[in-house]
Amino acid sequence: MRETTKGTTRRRGQKGYRILLFLFAVFFFGGMGSFPNVSEAGVATVEDIRVGLKGMFSGKQSITIYNTNLEAGYCDGREYSRETVFSSASGVKLSSEKSAFYAVNGVYLLSQAERLAQELTDAGAKSYAVLLSTGKAGIYAPVAENGSDEAEALRVFEAAAKQCKVTPVRSVQSSAYLVRISAGERVLFADGAEGDYPQFAATEKNEDGIYAVDLGERSYRGRIEIGRYGGKSSLTAVNVVPLEEYLYGVVPCEMPASWHTEALKAQAVCARSYALIKAGYHSETDIRRGFRMVDTVQSQVYGGISYEHPRSTVAVNATKGETLCYENRTVTGYYFAASGGHTESVEDVWGFAVPYLQGVPDIYETDPSKKPWSVTLSGDELKKSLRSEEKAVGSIKKVMQEVVTTSGRVYSLRVIGSLDSVGLATDALRNVLELASTKFRVFGADSVPDTVTVQGTLGTRETTIHDCYVISGDGTIQSAEGLTEQYVVLGADNMTSYPRYAPEKGEYLFAGMGHGHGVGMSQSGARGMAEEHFTYKEILEHYFTGISVR
Repeated sequence: MRETTKGTTRRRGQKGYRILLFLFAVFFFGGMGSFPNVSEAGVATVEDIRVGLKGMFSGKQSITIYNTNLEAGYCDGREYSRETVFSSASGVKLSSEKSAFYAVNGVYLLSQAERLAQELTDAGAKSYAVLLSTGKAGIYAPVAENGSDEAEALRVFEAAAKQCKVTPVRSVQSSAYLVRISAGERVLFADGAEGDYPQFAATEKNEDGIYAVDLGERSYRGRIEIGRYGGKSSLTAVNVVPLEEYLYGVVPCEMPASWHTEALKAQAVCARSYALIKAGYHSETDIRRGFRMVDTVQSQVYGGISYEHPRSTVAVNATKGETLCYENRTVTGYYFAASGGHTESVEDVWGFAVPYLQGVPDIYETDPSKKPWSVTLSGDELKKSLRSEEKAVGSIKKVMQEVVTTSGRVYSLRVIGSLDSVGLATDALRNVLELASTKFRVFGADSVPDTVTVQGTLGTRETTIHDCYVISGDGTIQSAEGLTEQYVVLGADNMTSYPRYAPEKGEYLFAGMGHGHGVGMSQSGARGMAEEHFTYKEILEHYFTGISVR
């Protein structure tokens, strides 16, 4: 799972890091109708997963599928069956339906329900066929359409039902799951009260030879299901898609397709492992939510067909079916943008211990996609952030790191004020203060920010970084003074950042590195390892302790 943090417009904000410095030599410490029952376009596999399209197609009163020819069907367990086909120049529009209905007693095939609904309409009682589940349809008539009198509507409905020789149900059907489906002049409903909604699939390939369901702003492989999950009044679209095809739209969103192929393969294996654990591998409906995975950073970023890239697709295909395995079981492939020199053990982030998610050195992360950062907060800004979490401390007196993990991340931070003293820990700390990661050091106005302990051939001494020299990879020597707003020192198994200046009085400077929770694979580190000729399996075996890829 990749994580991002919200942007900030605070004074000074997050400073861009112009040059990443690594100080070597003796100064320092060493070196993711009639038709066949099962269609070609919508065929299901055991690896179909469900992805809620919350990024763009959630909380809507209506959603339009723009394919001019579209089929609809249901998944019964893992088997998809086609129920009907829609043909409309304007596509198919689904909208949330809040009206109340009378129902006709009995369960029908859809073709029977549509015929009987038309007969009731011709007899004076406007009626609609309703998709219920696989092979099952009903008939609903509005209680009072277009402002008509309810008692009169019931009389008309009962008279029409008698004429058509069907049995009316006089109780009102007011479903919290009802969806109207409109395709040109054809209108029917879907009632997902049992957790079932029809799934829509393209019947024709697009110009790229893909069966793509077109939602306008984005297109998707597989099928699209649209429903009022949990009885909400709004609609959400769910992509029911084969796992490998889902990864085509994940890997390029999570890692630039221009990166080294071995890094892309590592990303594909992580993303596949994450999806298998978090989403389950089949397309059965969850009646309360409809999905466990979403298409945003809450799960994995997924953009559908338009975001696919040939290089990423090659990486997915090259690792097809491969996952992270620990003791013969697939495990979750957590990942994040940049570690800042060392990944974190899961127990120091989320509070539970897992043997394969232990912190490891990340010294190949020499060109992180998310650069070292710094945030300066005034005492008032700190107070405001704490008040948002119902923590009142009064005037800020001191901010200090309480516990720092072996990876260099702040496990807990103590804020001491005139009224109280409060602690912030792990992810709560990162979220409350809106920091990119917890790998930071905090400085007050009286701090001496760039002093380091240097171990050389003549012993150990204290020195300031701006008095030192930087030796680049090609041997160029340059003074560190004035090069950047903060320095990064590479030690034997970690990196540490040092700002050039202390903040002003009443301010607190958070100088940090890394981006995200720090658990699992560093994407930037994976790129660095790949560029140093490590294979994707070696990369994954480095970041996930004791796993194998298979």
